[in-house]
Amino acid sequence: MTDWERRLALDPSAAVPLYYQLRERLRAVIRDCEPDTMIPAEKDLMVYAGVSRATARRAIGDLVQEGLLVARQGSGTYTAPQAVAPELGSRPVGFTETMARLGRKPTTRLLKAHLQQAGPDVAAALGVREDQEIVFVERLRLLDGVPCMLESAHLPVELVPGILDEDLTGSLYDLLRTKYGLTPAGGRETIGAVNADYRLAELLRVPMAAALLATARSTCTESGIALEYTIRHARGDLTVFSVELNDPNNALMGQ
Repeated sequence: MTDWERRLALDPSAAVPLYYQLRERLRAVIRDCEPDTMIPAEKDLMVYAGVSRATARRAIGDLVQEGLLVARQGSGTYTAPQAVAPELGSRPVGFTETMARLGRKPTTRLLKAHLQQAGPDVAAALGVREDQEIVFVERLRLLDGVPCMLESAHLPVELVPGILDEDLTGSLYDLLRTKYGLTPAGGRETIGAVNADYRLAELLRVPMAAALLATARSTCTESGIALEYTIRHARGDLTVFSVELNDPNNALMGQ
């Protein structure tokens, strides 16, 4: 059991600000905690560390932004759940397959599925005209029942006739393989950081402006046919990416 009072005792005479001291002591304690461990409430941290509510809140807020803590409305603040680690530089793999391989329970909530005009970015990724219709599928991916990722997939309509009548809550890659004979064989994925807007915060159950990982993936078949363009917004506390640095095909090795 964590001795929060002893480990969070601060030194008021130190030149380092109290909020910084508290944040770094919290960081050290978090490293020794199991994922999903509830930390003391603000009022308790104020007593243990001898700080004001504003100081305790600032220290917690910094660690929430870093993804080390997760604030849950009406419940409290917890150490981040165990993150999933998709591998970069390997063949394209879908969310369902990745989570199943890691022994996690993935589920999907279908939000939107319809035809729409491609627009500039999607048209460039799929090699179609901007005014050409493509299939748009937006899904919320959950990990062990917790919202993890918002996924927006764009597919060339001529490659997937009737796909809007299919069950889109399972593996999209499995559906492409089994029904249409299309297998993602290669592509490109870029990763950046964004802050959650109102809709993303609501869907992913994170605070407004929380740090998210944003990825854009373009895949093609073995013969080079553009197959999908998918944008994902993932919770930073639930997702990390790993890269095999000794892979000569990895872009990092050429820098």
